[in-house]
Amino acid sequence: MHPRCIRRSGTWIRLGTNDSDTSHTVSANLAAAADGRGDDVSHLSYWDEGHGANSNPGDFIAWDAKVSGYQGKGAGRRATR
Repeated sequence: MHPRCIRRSGTWIRLGTNDSDTSHTVSANLAAAADGRGDDVSHLSYWDEGHGANSNPGDFIAWDAKVSGYQGKGAGRRATR
């Protein structure tokens, strides 16, 4: 790894149950590998969604703030649905 690179300690993985482009075992293996490295892993499947599903962007922002320690304006708020 380049000396100026900073490795994130969090991994966010989302996959639709109707995804025809990525095998569910790929996301499970990625989650297991990240967990094995000690990462904070958030791995979920969206029911009846396809490839590239993005059903909870607000939750991602809140999770990213938690993992990165960001304390800026609105950090850590959960999106309302």
